[in-house]
Amino acid sequence: MFENDEIEERAKRLIAASPALAREIVRQYDPTPKRLPERQQQALDLLKAYQDEQNGDPLTYKEAAEALGCSSTAAFYMLHRLQARGHVEIEPHQRRSIILKAA
Repeated sequence: MFENDEIEERAKRLIAASPALAREIVRQYDPTPKRLPERQQQALDLLKAYQDEQNGDPLTYKEAAEALGCSSTAAFYMLHRLQARGHVEIEPHQRRSIILKAA
């Protein structure tokens, strides 16, 4: 469909026009797995340990907040960032809805 030179030229124009958009495209479509930021990795490790203590029962937001030592709102945003990265699954409108995915 496109020649490599044409694609390269379009990419250069996109980067020049909007570097932030170009970074976002690369971030979303980069096939290489990225390490979690330190705080998110700590949160994931704490959630795994907490769930293991509870015999594998899914967590509530309140339990996640207690395990993370933060407010329910902060836990909500942290968990949704982990969901976006594919580490947890959150079922809407369920009490025990935070399911950790196998690594």
